[in-house]
Amino acid sequence: MNSLRASIQSVYHGLAMALLALIMGALWAAYIATHHEQLHGGFEAQEASIEKLEMQHHKQELDMTGMNMDHAHADSAAPHAHPDSSESHQDNHSDSSATADVHQHSHSGSLATDAMQRLLRGHIHFMGVGIMVIVMLILVASTSLKSCWQKVFGWTFGLGTLMYPPAWILMGFRTVELGPEAAEESVLWLFGPAVALLIGSLIALFAVMAIEYLGLNKRRLFSWAFVQ
Repeated sequence: MNSLRASIQSVYHGLAMALLALIMGALWAAYIATHHEQLHGGFEAQEASIEKLEMQHHKQELDMTGMNMDHAHADSAAPHAHPDSSESHQDNHSDSSATADVHQHSHSGSLATDAMQRLLRGHIHFMGVGIMVIVMLILVASTSLKSCWQKVFGWTFGLGTLMYPPAWILMGFRTVELGPEAAEESVLWLFGPAVALLIGSLIALFAVMAIEYLGLNKRRLFSWAFVQ
């Protein structure tokens, strides 16, 4: 009993971070539940405003293209103006199409709905990853790893738990403004390290358990990491 308690103390910091993730997940769920209409309405208003600006921009481009084409037709003494005008029209059309692409990749038909779904996933991942990490750290504490390596697992699992769910929340708030794909790319600086910490920790824990199961922890190659 005392040895198990001592082992768990080695991963206390990781367990504390996982519990903090559960608390944050519960608080975030409460916030979404009480501010759902406000958040969704804000996203819809932002989406409508962006679409209005894009339509105005597209109309201005069409007006400019029409003026250029009229000028090209009037200037019969400069036949080379027609290809330039055509190229200008194609470029303007391409630019407007690229701008409109932001709204062509919605999974639900509405960027506002996509944003709300990503905010909800933040809560789901806070709870799910938090519980998973608590279980994983208990497994870490049950191994014969030396205390220093158990503490490393506590940090990697714990930090990954606190970094991964906020990436979804930040992505949700940026979905309408940047578009789904650009919003994903904007949080890679947080999402990438979080995934690396969690996946790397899981793979390392699997390797530790496999080494113990096969009895390799007593061999010189691995004995430096395990209590003999």
